[in-house]
Amino acid sequence: MGAFTHISPSLLLEGSAVIVTALSAMITAAKKEMDFVGVYALALVTSFGGGTIRDLLLDRRPFFWVERWEYLVIVLALCVPFVYSRRLYVWSSTLVARADIIDALGLGFFTISGTALAAKAGMPAIICALLGVVTGTGGGVMRDLIIIEIPALFKHGTLHATAALAGAAAYLALRALGANEAVCVGASVLVIVALRLTALWGGAALPRPHWLDTGRWRVP
Repeated sequence: MGAFTHISPSLLLEGSAVIVTALSAMITAAKKEMDFVGVYALALVTSFGGGTIRDLLLDRRPFFWVERWEYLVIVLALCVPFVYSRRLYVWSSTLVARADIIDALGLGFFTISGTALAAKAGMPAIICALLGVVTGTGGGVMRDLIIIEIPALFKHGTLHATAALAGAAAYLALRALGANEAVCVGASVLVIVALRLTALWGGAALPRPHWLDTGRWRVP
């Protein structure tokens, strides 16, 4: 299955997730002043990390990026002009302001891709949702650890996991109701993007842990 001889909706979803997540990681790498190797490595880890964990848990072989090795070439083709083209770099600097949208789309695409794969494998709904969250957030956690930052997933106010879980639940609910696959995917990705951007732009968040307000976390 080397070439893209048949582009199914799930493959299109997965490919979109790889591209937007890689682009988000490349922007992060540029901010950290990494060289070409760093940009490419961070893009690969971010794009493939969550899906690899998902494949391990589902016991899927080969891993999705081995089966679709073209993803490696696509990300490389994106990295070369990003790093060495001044014109593209200037253009990408304006894209940094929209990095939130790209990141939200990557979260949405990967989460629903993972949820859909688990559902097709016959997993229980709760497992499908959790594997969707892992697929959507795992690469970002690895990215943040590499650049020595506390993963955004674990910070208050980001709604990373909450948005992913809500989108996965929406997908599973629509699927159970017999909705068209395109409707299931589109609506659930929209839920994730809307929640994520509401958190980033509108300040929406889960209730704050009490220690963030009091500064006291130790039991007397």
